[in-house]
Order: sequence, then C-alpha cells, then structure tokens
Amino acid sequence: MVNRALLMASTGNPGPTYLTATREALAAPAPPESEVQKTRPISTCKLGGLSSDAVEEIGNALLLAVHPLVVTGYLGRSHAAVEALKDLADLVGGLRVFDFEARTVSFPASHPAAVFRATGAADAIKSADVILVLDADVPWIPTKVKPSDSAKIYHIDIDPRKDRMMLFDIFAAGSYNAEASVALEQLRHFISSSPSLESQQVSFQLRRQELEEAHVKGLELLAERAEPSEDGLLTKDYLFASLRRLLPADAIFVSDSMTNQVPLMEQLQLTIPGSSFSKGGSGLGWAGGAAIGIKLATDMYDTNHRNGIQRREKGPTQNSRFVCEVIGDGSFVFGVPSAVYWAQHRLQTPFLTIIINNGGWKATRGCINDVHPHGMAAAMTDDGLGIDLKNDGPDYCGIAKSAANGNLEVWKVETWEALDGILKKAMDEVKAGKGALIDAVIK
Repeated sequence: MVNRALLMASTGNPGPTYLTATREALAAPAPPESEVQKTRPISTCKLGGLSSDAVEEIGNALLLAVHPLVVTGYLGRSHAAVEALKDLADLVGGLRVFDFEARTVSFPASHPAAVFRATGAADAIKSADVILVLDADVPWIPTKVKPSDSAKIYHIDIDPRKDRMMLFDIFAAGSYNAEASVALEQLRHFISSSPSLESQQVSFQLRRQELEEAHVKGLELLAERAEPSEDGLLTKDYLFASLRRLLPADAIFVSDSMTNQVPLMEQLQLTIPGSSFSKGGSGLGWAGGAAIGIKLATDMYDTNHRNGIQRREKGPTQNSRFVCEVIGDGSFVFGVPSAVYWAQHRLQTPFLTIIINNGGWKATRGCINDVHPHGMAAAMTDDGLGIDLKNDGPDYCGIAKSAANGNLEVWKVETWEALDGILKKAMDEVKAGKGALIDAVIK
C-alpha cells in the first residue's frame, strides 16, 4: 500500500497521497525489509510521447505559423519540460509563451518569448493563428478573452480529458495524453530536422527581434508600476519588486496571495523551475504549513536538480534554500497561525512571511462584482458584507509572535521608504535561524 501511495504521489500531477488503516493494522509488527527492497527505486509511472502523425501535424503547424503561441498552467511541475519548452522557443522564432495560471515557474520570465497579462497576453491569445496548450486546466476565460475562430489549437496534457471538470472544451483540433517534456523534445527534433526550417530563418529572425523589443518594453512597464508612490504609501508592485530585488536569487516563494497572485509573479520574474509553489484549487491558508514542509525538505535534500534529488548527509547547511511565504491577510487568518508559528519555532524551520494586508477579503468582492455586478451585494460596502478588515483588523504580528513564544521577529510596514531596511533585517534573521514576519499594509 505504501508503494502504491508513492506511485500515485509521483505520477502525472504529483501531490500528497493519504493512507488510512485500522489501528490493528498500524500496530501490527512489520517484517524487516530485505536488502533488495531497501535499494529498490521508488515506484513511478511515466506517460509516453506523441505519435509520429501528431508530431508531424503539430510540428508543421508551429513551423509555418505566423503568430504561434504556447499557453501553459502547471508545466513547471516538470523541470525537464520547462527546459524543453525553452529550447523550442529558442528554435521557433516568434513563438510566445504565456503562463495563464501563474503558479509555478513554467517558463523563465527573462526569456524574450515570455508574455504576461500586463504585457500583452490577451492580444497574444486573440492574434495567435496556432496555439499549443501544455498542461493547463484553464488556458483562458472565454468571457474575458478567447482565441480567434480561425486559430488552430492543439492540447498536450497529462490529463487532457479533465474528467473531474464539469465543463472543459477549448475546441482543440487535437488533444493528446502525453508527457510534456517528451512531446516537446519530439517537436523540437522534428522542427530542427525539417527541410522547411531554412526557408523560415529570415522571418524567424525578424520575429525574434520583435519579441526582444516587446519584452524590454514589457519589463519597463512593470518597472513603472513598481515605482515608489508619491504619497509615500506602500503599493503591491513596489512590495513584490522589492522581494525580487533584495531576497536571494534562488529563494523559494510559497504563495497564497489570491487576488495578488498575478502581479506577484509578474514582479518576481522568476527564472528557476521549482522556485514557486501555490495551491491549485481551494484551500485558503495552506501556505503556512506548506512553507514549513518546503523548508524541511530543502534542509534535508538538495533540490536544485529535480531529477536527481540528493539527501544532505550532514543535514541543513548554508546552501539550503531561503523560503518566503507570501500570503493575503484573509488567508493568514484561515491558516491557523497559532499552529504555524509554534511549529516553525519548534521544528526550527525559519522562513520569512510577507502578509499582503489589503484590508479584507478582496476575492469575495471580486466574485460578487463578476457574477452579479448589478446585484444588491455589489452595491453594499465591504463593511456591510463583513469582509472589511481595514478599521478593526487582527493584530497579525501579535498573533504570530505569541504563537512562537516570542521566538519570531515581526514588523508592520505602511510606507515604501521603510520597507527596504526592514526587509533586509528580516532576511538576516531568517539566515541566522530565526523566523521573521512582515505585515505589509498596501494602499
């Protein structure tokens, strides 16, 4: 049963597997493992690649497309797939890549092919003539933006049928159940050896130049958003850009930032696969416990190379990864902070917590306005709906510090001028082995 659980946890969309057993079964003596069992590799199940016909059809479509686009969601769970997608983007000039779900590092933000919501993703979807959807549950929301009727769409996924979703149809010309890393390598090999590649080089070079120029302009736009505010108050973009600027380049971010997830990822501009974790569904408040688990894992194992994780023989070292939890104020309340910060201290898993304090549950307000924009609830104030935390919110710093029996450094920040200094102090505390928390009040 344990091997079965490990197989399920490491196959396809990896994640936790829960085992239940009777008390008698758990209390029964376990026979000793044989030497063969001890050295046997952990069970896993790998999908194959595309058929030769599919490789030819998709490969030719990408090669001859004028505005090709890749849309992904959780491709970053496979580090090999990220590298393979980067190689494909280097090969096919003008290919753009959009990570719609912004949860994992599915494509390096520094690559010229990367496009964000703030830098033209909607236009990229609408103008694309060929779209390759890779490992994504929601590549776009049709009521907000959708491809043109003439666009040819291909879908490669570990779960292309989405059996557990009531509605899913992206009008794909072909859907394929395949391992993205394998499929992408097949497509790269087909295109690189195609006789038509040479005739495309001139147009590819022009498109690469256009992408590079657009990428630079996009980064300039994001930088403008992160400029200090004239009134001195802290903004979300300045906060997130400061995390990118001041924290270690290989820091791991554990986010439960809800309505701020997209601007967070746009400003962090992450490039290392495995440096971002976020929940894929419901579960507000999960990030605190997840940060403890990730810190334990990175202390015990060298996770820089996903395909060859090695246990640290001497335990935690100076090379273990810096972990930063970024969580909304509402999610912080749901996360049982009394347990999180007691466990952080007790287990000696120091990480930095950034609370995005925007004064309430903005996701609730957003849902109300989207679904019933002219309804009674939309006309009510946040206070009237019971989702306002501006005037009488909890003392987040006090809650966390008391839960850790005082073994936690805490600060509350409301101005951008004070942020950098406090962020550096917090980082030093974490590196010295003590947890830190910043309640960042954003305008």
